[in-house]
Amino acid sequence: MTKITFICADDHPIVRQGMQMILERNPLLHCIGQASDGEHALSLIRLHMPVIAILDMDMPKMSGLDVARSIQKEHIDTSVIIMTAHKDGLMMREAMKNGVRGFVVKENAVTEVLTCIETVLNGGRYVSPVMTEYFLSQSTAGDAARTTDTGMSSLTLTERKVLQLVAKNRPSKEIAETLFISHRTVENHRNNICKKLNISGSNALLRFALENKDII
Repeated sequence: MTKITFICADDHPIVRQGMQMILERNPLLHCIGQASDGEHALSLIRLHMPVIAILDMDMPKMSGLDVARSIQKEHIDTSVIIMTAHKDGLMMREAMKNGVRGFVVKENAVTEVLTCIETVLNGGRYVSPVMTEYFLSQSTAGDAARTTDTGMSSLTLTERKVLQLVAKNRPSKEIAETLFISHRTVENHRNNICKKLNISGSNALLRFALENKDII
């Protein structure tokens, strides 16, 4: 049966050797080389064309991301999996943009790397679940901060409903019918919202609603 070849690159020998030992418990996986820096990793990839390259993000001479860029630029048919100690969303997006197929946080590498390889071999992309959880928490915190900064937290429930309908470009008459209130009450709500959000001018409320509709 054809072996699935891979290389491990990390500047810590214990990490490299441990990763090789874990992966080669699977009889289909075979390590054809280890590297302690990015330049050596790239030379191994060019020489042996492994199916998988498991690269540390932070290495001497060339980072894992630099190696991935070179692989993509040279059209080498090796799937890259990046391992990192950092939960960095910008770094992850940059890696994926440069052809990286897997992004594994080191703290969970022992339990995740085989799943990552299987996903990549099946044509998918893999990101450590802890990264997804981290992004969700960051996104929620960011939305909360934006809500406070824009004054959204001071709006009543009805005012928020009015603003949601304004974001859909609904006229006051239609808003009144939807919320079962009078046209005059809608206008009062609109005025109060503008005061609380400290906005004024023609169509200012509509502009605000459209710009912030993802947090309304």
